[in-house]
Amino acid sequence: MNRTRRVAVLAVALAMLASLAVAANVSASRSAKPITIGWAFDSTGNMKPFDTPALAAAKIRVAQINAKGGVTGRPLKIVTCDTQGNTPARSKTCALQLLGKGADIMFTTCDVDYATPVVQASIKKGLLTVAPCIGTDQMGPKRFGAKGKLAFSFGNMAQDEGSAMAQFAWSKGWRTAGTGTNTLLVYFQNVVQAFEARFKQLGGKIVSHQSYATGQNNVNNAVSQLNNAKADVYVTSTSFGELPAFVSGFRSLGNNTPIINSWAGDGTYWVPSSPMSRTTTSSRTRPCSAMTRTRR
Repeated sequence: MNRTRRVAVLAVALAMLASLAVAANVSASRSAKPITIGWAFDSTGNMKPFDTPALAAAKIRVAQINAKGGVTGRPLKIVTCDTQGNTPARSKTCALQLLGKGADIMFTTCDVDYATPVVQASIKKGLLTVAPCIGTDQMGPKRFGAKGKLAFSFGNMAQDEGSAMAQFAWSKGWRTAGTGTNTLLVYFQNVVQAFEARFKQLGGKIVSHQSYATGQNNVNNAVSQLNNAKADVYVTSTSFGELPAFVSGFRSLGNNTPIINSWAGDGTYWVPSSPMSRTTTSSRTRPCSAMTRTRR
């Protein structure tokens, strides 16, 4: 065999080997064990406005990643379980179901109080456990001990939100504030506590502090008490049915004082139908700040 022929044969052989290698890689990628993301979410209860968009976005992103070959050749797969309102028993059942389906990582609902049963079961098994938008420093060792190092959130810190809201209020020239705390969740409480601390540090005065709780039908009483204490701004951190009630309560009394809410008010589900009731603010629209616009 002459030199030219040997080179030609070698080139063909190398090309065949390269083709086989590519085919093997593609086959391995397709047959590789997927990375399973367990996702406990609420499709019917209080957290639906927060959980369902996060899950929808994740599904889109997973499809994009898988179309490019996955992660180190392994496709991503989301398996879900509906917590149906996040009762502790149902949430724990979801966690166990997802673990039983081979979850490699766990995603959970967007509030640390509601998420606790899932987080506890997941970190106990040594899984990285993530929330799309829990907004408190309790998503970690502070609540869950040493194993809480496996618990993370993409959410803002409640303390940062409250402080930013106070800074914003001060920058608007508002020197007195009335605050309403929804005691249902630690996140709600932390935001208002941080607002009050920073607002007073800046020189502001809290003229009234009232409490109410989701499901207790007492938000109107809190609004009435706050309305009696004239303030430059009213501040709360809430969502669910209490948010529209809080806003409409003031406006129905003819009080058009600005209202600041944390990003718990993200979305438009709570916007009162009356145009006269729509002026409020939310810390969601601008990073680390409150917004100043009429809700759409």
